[in-house]
Amino acid sequence: MEEPGTAYTGSSDSGNTRGEPAPARSYVAMLLSAILPGLGQLYLGQFLKGFILFLIFASAFGIFYLNSMPVKEWRDLTQFKPAANDETTTDNTEDTQEPPSYAIHIWTFDDGEKLMYRPSWKLKISASVQGILCWLYAVGDGWRGRRRRGRR
Repeated sequence: MEEPGTAYTGSSDSGNTRGEPAPARSYVAMLLSAILPGLGQLYLGQFLKGFILFLIFASAFGIFYLNSMPVKEWRDLTQFKPAANDETTTDNTEDTQEPPSYAIHIWTFDDGEKLMYRPSWKLKISASVQGILCWLYAVGDGWRGRRRRGRR
């Protein structure tokens, strides 16, 4: 009796020389992974892999969004402009000056210094690459469709 999710492939060009059942392609898992990376792996029963892929994709989306600040419309997400040089100085000669509108205040130390987050176009591009690679891996892994088999 064949296990679910497997099909017999008798051809020798598939790399299966012993005539064992090969995992069937899972187009449903591929489509679910195309919608959101990790969903296809959850469908295949690979819960840890699905959760990890979702976290990687969500972190890429978050990094991309944070480095697109200030986001007031969709067009702001496609602009890759570096910050002006006068706004990125590291000396503390002008502490009374307000931070740029796109800087995010994270913490104020006891001595009054502020820890600020300023978006970077380099992080935005690296988050784009991370998200695309994660999506491609999730779709390809879903297409391979390897289900977990119960041990007897």
